[in-house]
Amino acid sequence: MTKYQTIAGQIGEAIRSGILEPGTRIPSVRAVAGQHSVSTTTALEALRSLEGEGLIEARPRSGYFVLNRAGSVAAAPRFQFDSELEEDARVHLSIVGSPCRVRFDLATGDPGLYPLDRFGRLVRRASYRSPLLLGALARGTGHAAFKQQIVRSALDHGCRISPEEIIVTNGCIEALNLSLRAVTSHGDRVAVESPCYFVLLQMLRALGLVAVPIPCDPLRGMDLAVLAEVLQTTRIAAVVSVANGNNPVGSVADDEDKAALVAMLADRKIPLIEDDMFGDVCFAPSRPPALRSFDRQGGVLWCGGLSKTLMPSLRLGWVAAGRFTAQVQALKYTSTMATSELFQVAAAELMENGGYTRHLKRLRQRLARQHAELRQAVVRHFPLGTEVSHAEGGYVAWVRLPEAEGHPVSTRQLFTRAREAGIGFVPGYLFGGREFDDCLRLNAGYPWSREQEEAIAHLGQLVKQRQ
Repeated sequence: MTKYQTIAGQIGEAIRSGILEPGTRIPSVRAVAGQHSVSTTTALEALRSLEGEGLIEARPRSGYFVLNRAGSVAAAPRFQFDSELEEDARVHLSIVGSPCRVRFDLATGDPGLYPLDRFGRLVRRASYRSPLLLGALARGTGHAAFKQQIVRSALDHGCRISPEEIIVTNGCIEALNLSLRAVTSHGDRVAVESPCYFVLLQMLRALGLVAVPIPCDPLRGMDLAVLAEVLQTTRIAAVVSVANGNNPVGSVADDEDKAALVAMLADRKIPLIEDDMFGDVCFAPSRPPALRSFDRQGGVLWCGGLSKTLMPSLRLGWVAAGRFTAQVQALKYTSTMATSELFQVAAAELMENGGYTRHLKRLRQRLARQHAELRQAVVRHFPLGTEVSHAEGGYVAWVRLPEAEGHPVSTRQLFTRAREAGIGFVPGYLFGGREFDDCLRLNAGYPWSREQEEAIAHLGQLVKQRQ
C-alpha cells in the first residue's frame, strides 16, 4: 500500500469502528502530515480518498468532518473549536506581543494616553504615609478604600455590588481564571463569543474546559438565538461574555439583549462570567451598563480591571463574585494569596478625587478619534471589499479580507511577512480557528502618525499581492 492509502486506512477504520463519531473534526492536513511524517500533499491525498469513500466531508474554511451513515455531517461541529492548537498557532502565539516597530498587535495604548506622572506621585505619597504597605505581607481580599471606590463607580452605571463580594486580583486575567475555576470542573463546556479573545481560549484549554462558540455580531454582540439553541442540546457549565467593547469585534450589546442574556441563564442557574475590562473605554456619552446591572440573583461574576484604562503595566483587577464569593475567595488564597495594596491605595485616591473620571473622558475621546483614523486608513489602502468593524469601544478593530479568485485569503502568511517588516497584528484564526483565517485584529491604541499610515499602506500592499 502507498503511504496515503495506509493513512486513509487507519482513519477509515477508526470511523467504521465508531472511535471517530459522526460530526467529529478530522485533524488538519498539516496535523495529519506531522503525525505520520509525510508531506502535506500525501496527507491531503489521504483525506480526499476518505472523502471519495463517503466517510468524511470537507467544509469550507472549517476542515474535514466525519459523516454519519445518512451521508451528512452531524450538527454538533457547528458548536466547537479545535481542541488542540495547530502548529502555526503555537508559533504565532509566541510571537504576538514580542517587540516590533509598529504596534498594531496588543490591545493597549501609547504611554502618553495615561496619567503616569500623577499616579506615580500618588504611589510615592502612599508609600510615605504608610510604609508598611511596602514591607507587610499582603492579606485579605483587597484594600477597603479601593473596594469602596469600585462599588461607587459601579453605581454610576446601575451596577449594585457590595464590598464584601469583591476580590481584588492581579489583573483581570486572574479574575477570569478564578471565576472559571469556581464554577466549572475539568471537561465542562463553556459558551463563549466567537470570535473569542485568544488568551481566554488558551485559558480554557489549560483548565481542561471545552469552549463552545456562539457567534458574535459586530453590531449587537452574542447571538442569543444560537445560545438558546445550544442550551437545549448541550450541558453548558458557564457562559463568558465581553458585552461592552467586545474583543476583538468591538461591539456593545444593547440593554435589552443584556437583560435577556442574564435572564436566560438565571432561569437555568448557569453562571455568567462577565469580562468588563473595556466598559470604561466605550465611546458613547455615558458608560454602558454591565451585565451585572441586570442580575438579581448573584449569578453574574463581574470581572474588571485598570490595565486598559489607567495604565497597561498596572496589573490590578477584581471580581465581584455574587453567590460564588466564598469559592473565589478560597481559590485566590490558595493561588496568589493576596494582591499588593500599595497600588490599590493610590488608585483609590485617584478615583475618589475625580481624577480618574476626568482621565477616562479624555481617554475615550482620543481612542474614538484613533479608531476612526485607523478605520479610514484601512479603507484607503486595503483592497476593495475589505470589511472593517465600526467599533463602539475598546482598542481594537476587526478586519475581514475579500476573497481572491473565489477563495478566502489567509492572514497567516501575511502575519509572517508583516513581522519581517516590523509590523505587528494578530491573525484572525487565533480567535477561533479556520473560520477566521481571512481576518486580522488591529490595535488603535496609538496616536495616528505617518509611520502608522505607511504601515497600513504596506499591509494593504501585502494583501493585494495575495489577490
